[in-house]
Amino acid sequence: MRIQLTAILAAALSVGCILGAEKTQVDIYINSHDDSALLLGSGTVLASGIYEKIGVHLNWCSSAPKAAMPGRTVYSIRTLAHAPESVAGDALASSELFVTGGTEITIYKDRMARFLDNNQSLRSVAAGYVLAHELAHLMQGVARHSDSGILKAHWNTDEYKEMFFRKLAFTEADRTPATVALVNPPER
Repeated sequence: MRIQLTAILAAALSVGCILGAEKTQVDIYINSHDDSALLLGSGTVLASGIYEKIGVHLNWCSSAPKAAMPGRTVYSIRTLAHAPESVAGDALASSELFVTGGTEITIYKDRMARFLDNNQSLRSVAAGYVLAHELAHLMQGVARHSDSGILKAHWNTDEYKEMFFRKLAFTEADRTPATVALVNPPER
């Protein structure tokens, strides 16, 4: 089932979420059994700001839910020390759309550390944009990329500059589907 972030965002915009009406709520659980919270640091704050602009409120939690709350979308994040060999060589993270018990983002600690070592100026923003990118995959329910913006497969120097100034955003095409996926999450 192909659901786009664009639909979620269109629905959010059509009901006035950005103008102060109730926002779509998404619960995100960061694994407390690894160093995910330390690795992601202030990235959660930046990712929240990116999604607030499109009418989605991210609720960050440090432990897994005992049971899913009715009407709420739930995602989880974990960290792996080393990326599996099966993952593309430049991927900093990945999204699992249909893992047992829900959807999940995996951050690759070795690759994130290497990326930050090579891009010191992005240290304060990289995790936020990686989170925003991977969350968009989960919200859309499909692994797809855009030609530009947050959902671009490989960011370049121009996008890094936009990140530094917190200007990199979802494209109009990517913004329009976010709300439909949250309203109708993929079947598990």
